Amino acid sequence: MSEKSTLGDILIGIETGKSFQTSEIPARPDQLGVLKVSAVSWSEFLPSEAKALKGEYKPAESHKVKRDDLLISRANTRELVGAVVLVEDDYPMRLLSDKTLRLIVDETKASKEYLLFALRTNQAREHIEHYATGTSDSMRNISQDVIKAIPLRLPPLPEQHQIAYRLKAQLAEVENARKAAVMQLAEIERLPQKLLAQAFNAQGA
Repeated sequence: MSEKSTLGDILIGIETGKSFQTSEIPARPDQLGVLKVSAVSWSEFLPSEAKALKGEYKPAESHKVKRDDLLISRANTRELVGAVVLVEDDYPMRLLSDKTLRLIVDETKASKEYLLFALRTNQAREHIEHYATGTSDSMRNISQDVIKAIPLRLPPLPEQHQIAYRLKAQLAEVENARKAAVMQLAEIERLPQKLLAQAFNAQGA
């Protein structure tokens, strides 16, 4: 049975990045880069979404992006603020900005993989969008208190692992179907040109 809880109940802490001086030039993979909010906006971590750091700087270890980091954006549009990703590799050349936060989870109580999906549910999104502040829809902010108050349903840990495993497999199937559909649509769009080519080649034969 799921227990009603909040994100703060299973967090050890929240680590924030820093407001670095950056250029508008995208950071190369081998160059120190500060994450843009778009790095965590689209279901998976995008290390290419980073701005090159200005000047010389030796980053603190806590600012570097690491494998198994559960990251959340504290600023973005109404629809994307509070987006979460789970990082799958170490990225020592990528730094957390002051708009990307690392959630430190008590893993005796919650699975990061489960939280990744739980924080995307309608219940969590409604809370985030309701409490996001800002005068413009193009840039809303959420505080750490709002993040900690995100409502969750928290089943026992073994059940969390099962749910996350099942969802990951189902979403992988959906993604494979989407890719197949895109390929089929591309083939359909090429059909008129193929038919024209066949018709005129036949005439010229």
